[in-house]
Amino acid sequence: MLDLLLGKQDGTVVAPMTLVEPTYFTEIVGRLRERGHDVRHFALLAERETVLRRLREREIVHSVRRKGVPPKRDNFAVSRLDLCLERLSGAEFGEHLRTDRLTVAQAADRIAESAGLTLEPNTDSAVRGFVRRKWTSVKHIRFG
Repeated sequence: MLDLLLGKQDGTVVAPMTLVEPTYFTEIVGRLRERGHDVRHFALLAERETVLRRLREREIVHSVRRKGVPPKRDNFAVSRLDLCLERLSGAEFGEHLRTDRLTVAQAADRIAESAGLTLEPNTDSAVRGFVRRKWTSVKHIRFG
């Protein structure tokens, strides 16, 4: 799908995904590169405790959205955390970006700079940025 899109799209395509299996990474990213696409891969890394804190924060937002339903523990994410952090630290997973002390905007700026992209200036205040990020989290909740 990305190959088709890149063949028709004039410009940059950002495809957020988590690839931690080297075989899948080679299959997807390697094949795109073989077909002549300029693929940049950024592994966003953080200390284990930082990731656990972020998962807890996400659970709280989801609980509010579900009108007081207690947070569901994301056992799958936690159970895979150490494996993901270990694998994403490997050289084959591209450029590593430590996000422990970065805001979302700072991480985006660093990725854009490394990829040679120019972003529109971020004009959000701290409060507006916080609300926008939380609203984005809430919008992505799906009810079964």
